[in-house]
Amino acid sequence: MHSGSEMSAASAGPAPGVIVVGMHRSSTSLVASAFASCGYRVADEMLKARPDNPKGYFEDAEVHFLHRRMLEAYDTAWDLSPRLRRLRARPDLPMPTHLAERADAAVDYYRSDGPWVWKNPRATLFMQEWGRRFPEATFVLCVRAPGEVVDSMMRRGDRMRISARRPLYRTRRLFRGLSVWYSYNLIAWRYAKQFPDRVVVVRIPEDIPVLARSADVYEPSLLRKGRAQVRLPALLALRTRWLYVRLCRLADPVRLEDLLLHSVTDADRV
Repeated sequence: MHSGSEMSAASAGPAPGVIVVGMHRSSTSLVASAFASCGYRVADEMLKARPDNPKGYFEDAEVHFLHRRMLEAYDTAWDLSPRLRRLRARPDLPMPTHLAERADAAVDYYRSDGPWVWKNPRATLFMQEWGRRFPEATFVLCVRAPGEVVDSMMRRGDRMRISARRPLYRTRRLFRGLSVWYSYNLIAWRYAKQFPDRVVVVRIPEDIPVLARSADVYEPSLLRKGRAQVRLPALLALRTRWLYVRLCRLADPVRLEDLLLHSVTDADRV
């Protein structure tokens, strides 16, 4: 568990921070690594790299654990689309009482020094709660086309809690993946519209050149283009497609670049 024992003097105020959110397989790890490369502080204990993310997740292990427990408290999981549909009907999901102490410790840990960054796709579902706990933070929302995301999930082997013995198994996985994408991004869209000054939208892959100018962290081989047999059927989900278009319209590469360079001193800029 994080400790807040190194808290800076209150008179200095909390350091600016960045919370990277977005649907799974939307390059949240890449974006978090770019901020880390630019000097934003990350956690000491991170999730270990795995074959589906060989360069690492750039994800705080404690924050990851906390979000898993948060979803369990709401009787759901990141890929349980029927229950996520019920969650997105609620405008606010407060921190479960039994997890409040751990959440407070995470806040103190990041405020101890800065600028800081942490990422977790599941945090997309709790942007209202984290926005209250970190009023000084900016959310960086990673947006990737729904068909590309679902194809990446299927390549990874995500079953979306569907039995392989069920008829039309592949089709069911595809449309359940789109449903999860919609739930995550609808919640993010609502928050971005309510608090436009607190959200910076990053389009993946369109805004990767901005990341590459600020930090040498991108490897093209890690972002594979979705297969046509997944991307084309995804275009039939018109509501999902329209949400993607609306989110992309919120992108602002200039704000993104300014935020990436926030931790760079004047001497470093020369």
